[in-house]
Amino acid sequence: MSASPTLPPSRRPALRRSFGRVSVGVQGRVMMSVAEGPFDAELMAATRRAIALAGKRLPADRRFGDLLEIRGSLQMDADALTQLRASIDSFASRGLVAISTVFLVRPGIPGIERLPALMDIWRASRPVRRADNFEVAWALVNADLAAAGLPTQEPPPQP
Repeated sequence: MSASPTLPPSRRPALRRSFGRVSVGVQGRVMMSVAEGPFDAELMAATRRAIALAGKRLPADRRFGDLLEIRGSLQMDADALTQLRASIDSFASRGLVAISTVFLVRPGIPGIERLPALMDIWRASRPVRRADNFEVAWALVNADLAAAGLPTQEPPPQP
């Protein structure tokens, strides 16, 4: 018999790939989403639930502008892309469609070459534009609200 004690099994956590997060809120007539990639199907499913909940806080006439800020990365696996396309189609079929979507994407983030293809997913149901900074993005959203005969909105405080 060995006099040395036996070692307990390793308790290292299983390696899990790291994915981003998404937050969704409503500021008056503007649905604001901040998405931090990379993205997987599980995150896209959670995003779909968050948008559905935020949609309940929109004005009763359901006319709103959409501001989507993408941070960190635009990397997305094939399952996430499929889930995203299904989510946008699902909301469109239920009438939860913004008058326009403005993408706030700063230059140089990983995966930015995928941005035109992602914008095309939204473009199937509404006008889509891009801005490089928050002030321009908010101005575009307000211009679209005004063009639709809706009141413009004050921007939320920025950190």
